[in-house]
Amino acid sequence: MLQRLIELWDQNMPENAVINDVILRSEHSLLEDEETREVTLIVASAEGEQPAASVFLCELAPGKSCEVEIELEYRNIGLLEEGTRLWERAREVVAEVSLSEKKRFLAPDRLAESSIILDYHFVLDFSDQEGTEKIIEQAAKDLGKLLQLSGVA
Repeated sequence: MLQRLIELWDQNMPENAVINDVILRSEHSLLEDEETREVTLIVASAEGEQPAASVFLCELAPGKSCEVEIELEYRNIGLLEEGTRLWERAREVVAEVSLSEKKRFLAPDRLAESSIILDYHFVLDFSDQEGTEKIIEQAAKDLGKLLQLSGVA
């Protein structure tokens, strides 16, 4: 089913976005007889500017449901004004989007890099194939809009 989701994302990517990479992760538990699989799609604006987005597809119940998490990382944006404006604009596109800040320091008071991360998630139920296709289509459109926000904030 993950293969079908990758195809749906690829078919529905807006003109302003490109899937740059597809990563498959598979883990097998040594304690329990279970395997988890996750696919990460790395999506970027067709213009090649930031932000980069990651779309995580994780099977919850193989063949039955999947969690989709979408994460966009905007580098070197201040949290107070620019980040808050960006988040407000993003909430106009996806109401349940959350904002977090990531900072990396080389020493106290010596910031090496900072970024703002917008993310949201939803669950797909594969029993409704038509509904799944519509949700992916809308999610891809929303992602395209969010990728365009960096120049507007």
